[in-house]
Amino acid sequence: MAMLAAVLLEPVLRAVVWTAMLAWMGVACLLNARRCGRIHCRVTGPYLLAMAGLVVAYALGVAPLGPHGWSLLGGATVIGFAGLWWGSERLWGKFGRP
Repeated sequence: MAMLAAVLLEPVLRAVVWTAMLAWMGVACLLNARRCGRIHCRVTGPYLLAMAGLVVAYALGVAPLGPHGWSLLGGATVIGFAGLWWGSERLWGKFGRP
């Protein structure tokens, strides 16, 4: 919800909010993967951390995503997360080896 609300902020503040939220979710997924062993947690955690890195790169002008960069990042985050969450457990099952 915070990321969606941050769309209304200026780009620098939006980058701060998005980076913080993506990093928070990524770390939470990795910690949860350690605790419960869910496959999707093992996959989505690194993905969300990578997306946080892309947000920082775009905000600093290092990642040339063009004028619709925020839309691309938001869409990639939502679609990528959903696809990894759903697809990883369909391919490899719900739980992995400890």
